[in-house]
Amino acid sequence: MEDSILVDNNQTKALTVGLLAWMVPGGGHFWQGRYVRGLILGGAVCAMFALGLYWGGHLYGLHNYGEMGPLAYVFGLCNLGNGLLYVFCLMADIGLLNKAYLATAEYGDRFLMVAGLLNYLAMLDAYDVARGRKV
Repeated sequence: MEDSILVDNNQTKALTVGLLAWMVPGGGHFWQGRYVRGLILGGAVCAMFALGLYWGGHLYGLHNYGEMGPLAYVFGLCNLGNGLLYVFCLMADIGLLNKAYLATAEYGDRFLMVAGLLNYLAMLDAYDVARGRKV
């Protein structure tokens, strides 16, 4: 009986850490006391996100379906990986305009997408550490 409760608590903790890691890049590692790993991963995600916006990158999502079709969902899923950074930019109307006239706009788009994908990997890493699968 105690083993099943222990497993359930471990699973709940791991899901909480995973959710925190998605919302705040590096937050899941910080929560577990892995400050260096959290700083490196969170710093890389935030730096790539900031560079993507600086270079004129465009955040994709449901609002782009009319111009791109279903591909907007794929790009939007990548951008959604940035967690609260993405949500804040959507709410503040930052990075939603396509700046194709800039020579660096496509690089900015890709930086924003890769930042989200990197945060997904960091989230999975924090989850695995919380589950005890990884040191």
